[in-house]
Amino acid sequence: MRNRFLYRRIRVSRSLTTGAALAMACFFAHYSPAVGQAPTPGAGGYAAGLPANAAGAAANEVTKFSGKLKDARGNVIVVTREDGTDCMVQFPDEITSLKFSAAAVPGYLRRGTPVRFAMAIGPNGAPISPVEKIEIFAPLGPGAVPRNQTAQFTPGVHQAGRQARQRGATPGGRVDVVGTLLMITPQGALAVQAGNTPVKTMVAPNAEIEIQMNNLSLAQAGDEVEVEGFYNPPDETKVKAQRIKITTDRVIGEAPAQPNRKERSKRNKNALPTDQPDPTADGEAGPATPGQIPTATDTPTP
Repeated sequence: MRNRFLYRRIRVSRSLTTGAALAMACFFAHYSPAVGQAPTPGAGGYAAGLPANAAGAAANEVTKFSGKLKDARGNVIVVTREDGTDCMVQFPDEITSLKFSAAAVPGYLRRGTPVRFAMAIGPNGAPISPVEKIEIFAPLGPGAVPRNQTAQFTPGVHQAGRQARQRGATPGGRVDVVGTLLMITPQGALAVQAGNTPVKTMVAPNAEIEIQMNNLSLAQAGDEVEVEGFYNPPDETKVKAQRIKITTDRVIGEAPAQPNRKERSKRNKNALPTDQPDPTADGEAGPATPGQIPTATDTPTP
Protein backbone atom coordinates (compact mmCIF):
# COMPACT_ATOMS: atom_id res chain seq x y z
CA MET A 1 0.00 0.00 0.00
CA ARG A 2 2.80 2.37 0.93
CA ASN A 3 4.75 1.48 -2.24
CA ARG A 4 1.72 2.16 -4.46
CA PHE A 5 1.22 5.61 -2.92
CA LEU A 6 4.90 6.38 -3.32
CA TYR A 7 4.79 5.33 -6.95
CA ARG A 8 1.84 7.66 -7.64
CA ARG A 9 3.70 10.54 -6.01
CA ILE A 10 6.76 9.93 -8.17
CA ARG A 11 4.67 9.64 -11.33
CA VAL A 12 2.91 12.95 -10.69
CA SER A 13 6.20 14.68 -9.92
CA ARG A 14 7.70 13.52 -13.23
CA SER A 15 4.80 14.86 -15.25
CA LEU A 16 5.01 18.25 -13.52
CA THR A 17 8.73 18.44 -14.15
CA THR A 18 8.28 17.56 -17.80
CA GLY A 19 5.55 20.19 -18.22
CA ALA A 20 7.61 22.91 -16.58
CA ALA A 21 10.60 22.10 -18.76
CA LEU A 22 8.49 22.30 -21.92
CA ALA A 23 7.00 25.63 -20.82
CA MET A 24 10.44 27.12 -20.21
CA ALA A 25 11.67 25.85 -23.57
CA CYS A 26 8.72 27.44 -25.37
CA PHE A 27 9.32 30.73 -23.55
CA PHE A 28 12.97 31.00 -24.54
CA ALA A 29 12.27 29.82 -28.07
CA HIS A 30 9.67 32.56 -28.49
CA TYR A 31 11.52 35.51 -26.93
CA SER A 32 15.18 34.76 -27.66
CA PRO A 33 16.71 35.67 -31.06
CA ALA A 34 18.37 33.02 -33.14
CA VAL A 35 22.14 32.71 -32.84
CA GLY A 36 23.83 35.13 -35.19
CA GLN A 37 20.58 36.93 -36.01
CA ALA A 38 20.94 40.72 -36.12
CA PRO A 39 18.33 42.86 -34.37
CA THR A 40 15.83 44.36 -36.79
CA PRO A 41 14.98 48.04 -36.16
CA GLY A 42 11.57 49.47 -36.93
CA ALA A 43 7.98 48.91 -35.93
CA GLY A 44 8.60 45.26 -35.18
CA GLY A 45 10.90 46.15 -32.28
CA TYR A 46 14.65 46.01 -32.18
CA ALA A 47 15.74 45.80 -28.54
CA ALA A 48 17.98 42.73 -28.36
CA GLY A 49 16.15 41.35 -31.39
CA LEU A 50 12.93 40.90 -29.41
CA PRO A 51 9.46 41.38 -30.86
CA ALA A 52 7.75 44.65 -30.04
CA ASN A 53 5.51 43.10 -27.39
CA ALA A 54 8.48 41.67 -25.52
CA ALA A 55 11.02 44.50 -25.91
CA GLY A 56 9.62 46.56 -23.06
CA ALA A 57 9.44 43.56 -20.73
CA ALA A 58 13.02 42.47 -21.41
CA ALA A 59 14.59 45.95 -21.19
CA ASN A 60 15.11 46.22 -17.43
CA GLU A 61 17.99 48.66 -16.97
CA VAL A 62 17.25 52.38 -16.67
CA THR A 63 19.29 54.82 -18.73
CA LYS A 64 19.37 58.59 -19.12
CA PHE A 65 21.71 60.50 -21.39
CA SER A 66 22.09 63.54 -23.64
CA GLY A 67 23.58 63.85 -27.09
CA LYS A 68 23.16 65.04 -30.66
CA LEU A 69 20.58 63.88 -33.18
CA LYS A 70 22.35 62.02 -35.98
CA ASP A 71 19.71 60.21 -38.06
CA ALA A 72 16.17 58.82 -38.05
CA ARG A 73 14.59 55.73 -39.58
CA GLY A 74 10.89 55.14 -39.05
CA ASN A 75 10.24 55.13 -35.31
CA VAL A 76 13.92 54.86 -34.38
CA ILE A 77 16.39 57.74 -34.04
CA VAL A 78 20.16 57.57 -33.80
CA VAL A 79 21.64 59.73 -31.04
CA THR A 80 25.35 60.37 -30.62
CA ARG A 81 26.01 60.51 -26.91
CA GLU A 82 28.43 62.96 -25.34
CA ASP A 83 31.09 60.21 -25.22
CA GLY A 84 30.80 59.73 -29.01
CA THR A 85 28.79 56.47 -28.90
CA ASP A 86 25.88 56.10 -31.32
CA CYS A 87 22.67 54.76 -29.74
CA MET A 88 19.52 53.53 -31.45
CA VAL A 89 16.51 54.89 -29.57
CA GLN A 90 12.99 53.65 -30.24
CA PHE A 91 10.08 56.07 -29.85
CA PRO A 92 8.07 56.03 -26.60
CA ASP A 93 4.77 54.17 -26.59
CA GLU A 94 2.97 57.47 -25.99
CA ILE A 95 3.71 59.85 -28.85
CA THR A 96 3.19 62.84 -26.53
CA SER A 97 6.38 61.76 -24.72
CA LEU A 98 8.30 62.64 -27.89
CA LYS A 99 8.73 66.41 -27.92
CA PHE A 100 10.48 68.83 -30.24
CA SER A 101 10.78 72.40 -28.95
CA ALA A 102 12.07 75.48 -30.76
CA ALA A 103 11.61 79.21 -30.79
CA ALA A 104 9.92 80.81 -33.80
CA VAL A 105 9.64 84.27 -35.28
CA PRO A 106 6.26 86.05 -35.04
CA GLY A 107 5.95 85.81 -38.81
CA TYR A 108 5.63 82.04 -38.46
CA LEU A 109 2.13 82.61 -37.09
CA ARG A 110 -0.30 82.39 -39.98
CA ARG A 111 -4.05 82.10 -40.35
CA GLY A 112 -5.14 78.52 -39.70
CA THR A 113 -2.15 77.65 -37.48
CA PRO A 114 -3.07 75.50 -34.43
CA VAL A 115 -2.10 77.46 -31.32
CA ARG A 116 -2.56 77.30 -27.57
CA PHE A 117 -1.83 79.80 -24.84
CA ALA A 118 -2.74 80.71 -21.27
CA MET A 119 -4.43 83.94 -20.32
CA ALA A 120 -6.11 85.56 -17.35
CA ILE A 121 -9.74 86.68 -17.62
CA GLY A 122 -12.11 88.50 -15.32
CA PRO A 123 -15.53 87.41 -14.03
CA ASN A 124 -17.19 88.82 -17.15
CA GLY A 125 -14.97 86.70 -19.43
CA ALA A 126 -12.86 89.60 -20.71
CA PRO A 127 -9.05 89.25 -20.72
CA ILE A 128 -7.30 91.29 -18.06
CA SER A 129 -3.69 90.90 -19.24
CA PRO A 130 -1.91 90.31 -22.56
CA VAL A 131 -0.70 86.88 -23.63
CA GLU A 132 2.96 86.29 -22.76
CA LYS A 133 3.55 83.05 -24.69
CA ILE A 134 1.99 81.34 -27.73
CA GLU A 135 2.64 77.70 -28.57
CA ILE A 136 2.36 76.29 -32.09
CA PHE A 137 1.54 72.59 -32.09
CA ALA A 138 0.57 69.73 -34.39
CA PRO A 139 -2.90 68.26 -33.70
CA LEU A 140 -3.14 64.62 -32.62
CA GLY A 141 -6.05 62.21 -32.86
CA PRO A 142 -8.01 61.40 -29.69
CA GLY A 143 -6.64 57.85 -29.59
CA ALA A 144 -3.04 59.11 -29.53
CA VAL A 145 -3.45 61.45 -26.56
CA PRO A 146 -3.45 60.24 -22.93
CA ARG A 147 -6.52 61.22 -20.95
CA ASN A 148 -4.61 63.58 -18.66
CA GLN A 149 -3.36 65.55 -21.70
CA THR A 150 -6.59 65.68 -23.71
CA ALA A 151 -7.23 69.37 -22.96
CA GLN A 152 -3.93 70.36 -24.59
CA PHE A 153 -5.16 69.09 -27.97
CA THR A 154 -8.92 69.74 -27.71
CA PRO A 155 -10.10 73.08 -29.16
CA GLY A 156 -11.84 75.19 -26.55
CA VAL A 157 -11.35 77.32 -23.46
CA HIS A 158 -10.27 75.11 -20.55
CA GLN A 159 -10.02 76.01 -16.89
CA ALA A 160 -6.37 75.90 -15.86
CA GLY A 161 -5.47 73.32 -13.23
CA ARG A 162 -7.17 70.06 -12.38
CA GLN A 163 -10.46 71.52 -11.13
CA ALA A 164 -13.06 71.27 -13.89
CA ARG A 165 -15.33 74.20 -14.62
CA GLN A 166 -19.00 73.60 -13.87
CA ARG A 167 -21.28 73.45 -16.87
CA GLY A 168 -22.86 76.81 -17.65
CA ALA A 169 -20.51 78.73 -15.36
CA THR A 170 -18.59 81.71 -16.70
CA PRO A 171 -14.87 80.96 -16.85
CA GLY A 172 -12.71 83.15 -14.68
CA GLY A 173 -9.16 83.34 -13.44
CA ARG A 174 -6.55 81.59 -15.56
CA VAL A 175 -7.65 79.58 -18.59
CA ASP A 176 -5.94 77.62 -21.35
CA VAL A 177 -7.04 78.43 -24.89
CA VAL A 178 -6.63 75.86 -27.69
CA GLY A 179 -7.75 76.70 -31.18
CA THR A 180 -7.01 77.93 -34.68
CA LEU A 181 -5.40 81.29 -35.35
CA LEU A 182 -7.68 83.70 -37.20
CA MET A 183 -5.75 86.96 -37.00
CA ILE A 184 -2.77 88.64 -35.40
CA THR A 185 -1.93 92.26 -36.12
CA PRO A 186 1.32 94.21 -35.77
CA GLN A 187 -0.39 96.13 -32.95
CA GLY A 188 -0.80 92.88 -30.98
CA ALA A 189 -4.47 92.07 -31.51
CA LEU A 190 -5.04 88.30 -31.48
CA ALA A 191 -8.12 86.38 -32.62
CA VAL A 192 -8.51 82.62 -32.22
CA GLN A 193 -11.38 80.23 -32.88
CA ALA A 194 -11.29 77.92 -29.85
CA GLY A 195 -13.80 75.24 -30.74
CA ASN A 196 -17.19 76.96 -30.67
CA THR A 197 -15.81 79.94 -28.75
CA PRO A 198 -14.23 82.94 -30.51
CA VAL A 199 -11.45 84.47 -28.41
CA LYS A 200 -10.06 87.97 -28.85
CA THR A 201 -7.21 89.29 -26.74
CA MET A 202 -3.92 91.16 -26.91
CA VAL A 203 -0.36 89.84 -27.19
CA ALA A 204 2.52 91.32 -25.21
CA PRO A 205 5.13 93.10 -27.39
CA ASN A 206 7.85 90.72 -26.24
CA ALA A 207 5.68 87.61 -26.28
CA GLU A 208 7.46 84.29 -26.74
CA ILE A 209 6.57 82.20 -29.80
CA GLU A 210 7.40 78.54 -29.29
CA ILE A 211 6.90 75.44 -31.42
CA GLN A 212 5.92 72.23 -29.61
CA MET A 213 5.73 69.23 -31.93
CA ASN A 214 5.35 65.51 -31.24
CA ASN A 215 7.20 64.56 -34.42
CA LEU A 216 10.50 65.13 -36.20
CA SER A 217 9.21 67.31 -39.05
CA LEU A 218 11.37 70.29 -37.98
CA ALA A 219 14.25 68.39 -36.38
CA GLN A 220 17.70 68.52 -37.94
CA ALA A 221 20.93 66.65 -37.48
CA GLY A 222 22.91 68.22 -34.65
CA ASP A 223 19.91 69.17 -32.50
CA GLU A 224 20.21 68.49 -28.77
CA VAL A 225 18.50 65.31 -27.52
CA GLU A 226 17.65 64.13 -24.01
CA VAL A 227 16.65 60.48 -23.61
CA GLU A 228 15.15 58.54 -20.72
CA GLY A 229 14.37 54.88 -21.14
CA PHE A 230 15.44 51.26 -20.72
CA TYR A 231 17.88 48.87 -22.34
CA ASN A 232 18.51 45.15 -22.22
CA PRO A 233 21.98 44.43 -20.78
CA PRO A 234 24.70 44.22 -21.81
CA ASP A 235 23.97 46.27 -24.96
CA GLU A 236 23.21 49.80 -23.79
CA THR A 237 23.24 51.23 -27.33
CA LYS A 238 19.70 49.98 -28.07
CA VAL A 239 17.18 51.85 -25.97
CA LYS A 240 13.42 51.77 -25.63
CA ALA A 241 12.57 55.36 -24.71
CA GLN A 242 10.09 56.56 -22.15
CA ARG A 243 10.79 60.18 -22.96
CA ILE A 244 12.60 61.96 -25.80
CA LYS A 245 13.11 65.72 -25.79
CA ILE A 246 14.69 67.46 -28.77
CA THR A 247 15.69 71.12 -28.64
CA THR A 248 17.57 73.45 -30.94
CA ASP A 249 19.11 76.90 -30.83
CA ARG A 250 17.72 77.59 -34.30
CA VAL A 251 14.85 80.08 -34.56
CA ILE A 252 12.26 78.60 -36.91
CA GLY A 253 11.31 80.97 -39.69
CA GLU A 254 14.38 83.15 -39.25
CA ALA A 255 16.35 83.77 -42.43
CA PRO A 256 20.04 82.85 -42.18
CA ALA A 257 22.36 85.83 -41.90
CA GLN A 258 24.02 86.80 -45.20
CA PRO A 259 27.67 87.92 -45.12
CA ASN A 260 28.31 91.49 -46.22
CA ARG A 261 30.43 92.38 -49.24
CA LYS A 262 33.67 92.78 -47.31
CA GLU A 263 33.33 89.40 -45.57
CA ARG A 264 32.38 87.69 -48.82
CA SER A 265 35.31 89.30 -50.68
CA LYS A 266 37.72 88.33 -47.91
CA ARG A 267 36.38 84.78 -47.89
CA ASN A 268 36.83 84.44 -51.65
CA LYS A 269 40.34 85.94 -51.48
CA ASN A 270 41.48 83.52 -48.80
CA ALA A 271 39.85 80.50 -50.40
CA LEU A 272 42.22 77.90 -51.79
CA PRO A 273 41.94 77.24 -55.54
CA THR A 274 40.22 74.02 -56.48
CA ASP A 275 39.34 72.23 -59.68
CA GLN A 276 35.86 71.34 -58.48
CA PRO A 277 33.23 73.84 -57.29
CA ASP A 278 32.12 73.59 -53.66
CA PRO A 279 28.50 72.28 -53.68
CA THR A 280 27.85 73.84 -50.25
CA ALA A 281 29.00 77.34 -51.18
CA ASP A 282 26.70 80.20 -50.15
CA GLY A 283 24.79 77.88 -47.84
CA GLU A 284 23.41 75.64 -50.58
CA ALA A 285 22.98 71.99 -49.69
CA GLY A 286 22.38 69.02 -51.92
CA PRO A 287 19.09 67.10 -51.86
CA ALA A 288 18.56 64.91 -48.83
CA THR A 289 18.30 61.17 -49.30
CA PRO A 290 15.09 59.40 -48.19
CA GLY A 291 14.93 59.15 -44.40
CA GLN A 292 17.79 61.60 -43.93
CA ILE A 293 17.38 64.39 -41.40
CA PRO A 294 17.90 67.79 -43.08
CA THR A 295 21.12 69.59 -42.32
CA ALA A 296 21.30 72.96 -40.63
CA THR A 297 21.41 74.74 -44.01
CA ASP A 298 18.01 73.44 -45.08
CA THR A 299 15.07 75.77 -44.64
CA PRO A 300 12.07 73.95 -43.09
CA THR A 301 8.63 74.56 -44.48
CA PRO A 302 5.86 75.31 -41.97
